Amino acid sequence: MPRVLLFLLFALAVLVVVKAIAPFILVAAIGLVLLAWKRPDMVGKIAQADRLASVPASIRETPMRFSGSILAVAIGIVVLSAPIGASADEPAVTPGPSTAAALATASPTVEPMVRPTTRPTARATPRATVAPMPDPTPVFGEEPTGPTQVGTVVGIVDGDTIDVEIDGETYRVRYIGMDTPEVHSGEEWMGPEAAAANASLVEGQEVVLEKDVSETDQFDRLLRYVWIDEGDGWLLVNLELLRLGVAQIATYPPDVKYADNIYLPAQQGARDAGIGLWGVAPTPVPTPEPTAAPTAATILPVAPPSNCHPSYDGGCLAIGKGDYDCAGGSGNGPNYIAGPIYIVGHDEFELDRDGDGVACEG
Repeated sequence: MPRVLLFLLFALAVLVVVKAIAPFILVAAIGLVLLAWKRPDMVGKIAQADRLASVPASIRETPMRFSGSILAVAIGIVVLSAPIGASADEPAVTPGPSTAAALATASPTVEPMVRPTTRPTARATPRATVAPMPDPTPVFGEEPTGPTQVGTVVGIVDGDTIDVEIDGETYRVRYIGMDTPEVHSGEEWMGPEAAAANASLVEGQEVVLEKDVSETDQFDRLLRYVWIDEGDGWLLVNLELLRLGVAQIATYPPDVKYADNIYLPAQQGARDAGIGLWGVAPTPVPTPEPTAAPTAATILPVAPPSNCHPSYDGGCLAIGKGDYDCAGGSGNGPNYIAGPIYIVGHDEFELDRDGDGVACEG
């Protein structure tokens, strides 16, 4: 019996040692195969050594067969030694309460390895994730949809022009896409009413200026749509003046963002209602013929007809009659005007070719 125990202990020790050195044996065997491939003469000397005479000659016949046989043995040793002991990937088995009780009963000196937990393990309370609300898409025509600036109106020039203070500096702003009768360089019908309507909407107000395409016009005025935030919605001042009938559409590409879908219905509504510019114009009072030559003090300026283009002074260029050219020039009309004509706004008919503010100079 003692011999059997000694043999078993010896076998167990050998297996433990083999398991420990099995990876090294495998690496050495692979190295021997590589050496037989590169230096077969060196492996051949090892295979023919006297100490290996007990190895069958068929195995030692060639260096590659010799090293391959050793590699096969090494692989076998690794495979056979793997099941011995607990695998590293297997979870450790913790005895449950019944096992602990059994151990305690078997030996009074052994305490159970697992004790019941006296208080519950605290769990971290997950925080509620608040998803950011996406910014609503601006509604076209009901609020600004382009680049904006915020300023305060500090002056009313006329029905379509204002002075706005932005970051401590004052800028002159021209409303985009519409035009009102003049109050300067010859007062036109509905000019004062348009200026008064504009003042009632924006004077002293904080406004949001929306850009279209162009930054300024030829007079360095900012070209903008003017919005007022009323709390429960937005008011587009340009559009409101068209609704009131004190302005009419005047588009200059490329700044035509709201012309078709927003401006036209508003102007058509004012026209249908016959208000403002679309109402009945007052009949001018005839001027009695003077009995004596009038003096400079008695000559009164006569307002041009309401359908004259507001950008030209010195002659009436009727709106809606087509293109104009200077009389005696090379243009093909169909309308011609004799000068001089003074440019006071946008030169729609391109009469001022040299840009000095005076067209059709003769």
